[in-house]
This record gives sequence, structure tokens and C-alpha cells, in this order.
Amino acid sequence: MELDHKLVEQIIQRGIDAGIARKFEVACAVVDGEGRSRGVIRHAGALWVTPEFALGKARLASAFRNNTGPMFARLQKERPLYGATIASLNANKEWFLAEGGAAIKVKDASGKEKCVGAIGVSGCFPATIDQEIADELVAWLVPQLEKK
Repeated sequence: MELDHKLVEQIIQRGIDAGIARKFEVACAVVDGEGRSRGVIRHAGALWVTPEFALGKARLASAFRNNTGPMFARLQKERPLYGATIASLNANKEWFLAEGGAAIKVKDASGKEKCVGAIGVSGCFPATIDQEIADELVAWLVPQLEKK
């Protein structure tokens, strides 16, 4: 259930294409289960900072093994001080608390769920569209990983 380089390329290209289909120039990033970069590409027309945001969203999704969209909404509404604490722990700028990150969770042979990585997308407005793209990529990817 590893994210090999060919699969990472496919994920990123699908993410860029999904942004284009929605008329946005995005960056798409993939990290492994420990939040280490596996790949990131920015559409030529996207802002230079979008790859950093995409990586940050992916790292946060990997760290919490969850999607950043619902987490972001919940922290804003129910636990704003906790959200501020998470943001303040980000001295190295390695994560970004915003919509657009999705954990890649698969079930192993015993049925136990494991986070094998995460996807981050940045460049859409509103960021809920970043989250839609990331969620779609995970929905496409998980069945392939569970077959292996």
C-alpha cells in the first residue's frame, strides 16, 4: 500500500487537471503517512506560494489522519483556541490549517485502517473547492491501493 512515484505522478496530474476543469490553476501535493513530501507540482499560472500551501494542507491531514476541511470548520466554530494552538505550533511552516487536505486511509488485510499519506490542493476560491478536489482524488485512489 505504498505510494510509489508513478502513482504520485498520477495523483498530482489528476489534481492539476481537476483544477483546470474548474477553471483554477492549482498546486497539488502528496505526502506519505509521516508527512514527508512525495511530490508537488504547481500549474504554471498558479501563484508561487500555492505549492507551499498544498504541502502544508497535506502535512496537516497526514498528522491528524483526517481531512482538513471538516477539521477547519469544526475548529473555527467549536474550538477556536485549539485551532489557534495548532497554528502556533507551526513555527517551521510545515502545515497549513485550511480546507484542501485529505488523508489517504486504507484497510489492511485484517481490516484495520491505516493512514498511508495525504493529498493537499491549493489555488481555488473558495477553498472548499480545494477540499472537493482532494476528496475526489482520495476517492479515486483508495480502491486502487486496497487492491494491492
